[in-house]
Amino acid sequence: MKEISLKFMKYSLVGCINTCIYFLCVFLLIEQLHFESLLGSCFSFILMTIASFCQNVRYTFKGLVTQQRLVRFFSVSLIGFMLNFLLIYFVVHVLFFHYMWGELLTILIIPVVNFLLNNYWTFQTN
Repeated sequence: MKEISLKFMKYSLVGCINTCIYFLCVFLLIEQLHFESLLGSCFSFILMTIASFCQNVRYTFKGLVTQQRLVRFFSVSLIGFMLNFLLIYFVVHVLFFHYMWGELLTILIIPVVNFLLNNYWTFQTN
């Protein structure tokens, strides 16, 4: 259990770093390079996911970079992205709560789901 807790703490640190990378990329692409906002956000998401993969494979899970792991990592990231959309939609359009309640819910659920999927599927050791 201690190993899982340490991995989750490392995963959380990498997540915080990559959140900063995402917003830095958004700022640079949209504000400085004048990308359309949706396109800038999409490119930022891709760059953040690549950086997150590299950091997690080396620091959090201490594995090797493989094509299979990269594909799985992107799949987990897309699952998190879709889960974020569904949770926000449910909270705002079904429960009619303020969107910040949805954001709070996503912050509590998605990192745990992504960690579990990455720990037991993406970076599994055979």
